[in-house]
Amino acid sequence: MTAIEKFRSDVERSIKHNRAENNGRYDAGKACDYIQNLFVRNCVVSSGIARAIVFYWRDSYIDRSEDFANEPTSENIDRLCAFLSFLNGADEGEEILSEDDLHELSDAIDDEAETMPLEQLQTLMGKLVDRGAL
Repeated sequence: MTAIEKFRSDVERSIKHNRAENNGRYDAGKACDYIQNLFVRNCVVSSGIARAIVFYWRDSYIDRSEDFANEPTSENIDRLCAFLSFLNGADEGEEILSEDDLHELSDAIDDEAETMPLEQLQTLMGKLVDRGAL
């Protein structure tokens, strides 16, 4: 099992646990809060980049959902896994990331560039160039 697959499994397990804790009633807000923290803990880049991306994910895909009570959907979990994959250099499922997603990644990386290890910065910037986001 890859790190991204484990992350997905942990996200899905946390959603089931949320339902069990609430007698079958799902609390999407609480579940997403936990998932955001899980993302930051699993991200190998700076916590500033991880937080910026997971807040973007929540704002763009979860909080604006017409069916917030059932978030995150499988597609939105896929997107979060793609963000984690991109940042951790895993190259799993990143094709789901939109142009806006890639620009957000670029902005978050730019904001932290001065504090990042050079090799990590070069890797992430190279991925953005390959995807045409720069």
